[in-house]
Amino acid sequence: MNPGKLDRRIVLQKRVVSKDAAGGRVETWSDESTVSAEFVTARGREGLQADADRSSHFQQFRIRYRTLNPADYRILYRSKFYDITAAVEEGRRVSLLLDTTATQGID
Repeated sequence: MNPGKLDRRIVLQKRVVSKDAAGGRVETWSDESTVSAEFVTARGREGLQADADRSSHFQQFRIRYRTLNPADYRILYRSKFYDITAAVEEGRRVSLLLDTTATQGID
């Protein structure tokens, strides 16, 4: 991994589930850390889902290795939220390649 390519700052947010006064589940997101990342690829795709045109935005980020469960984290980058769909270890705990899908704040 070339550290010079880690030129983007992203915020890793962790899912926090708690109970409200009525005993129901409340899901919130808390900022866990701000890390340097490499913007690897971006591609868009349009398809039909439930008879409606929908577009999706896929993005890959490369970060230094850390232990994380993709289901519990999302990324905030340039006012857009990205759900992490996969985290692939590269090398021997050198870096993580994060496959993401934009969920909110798409221009």
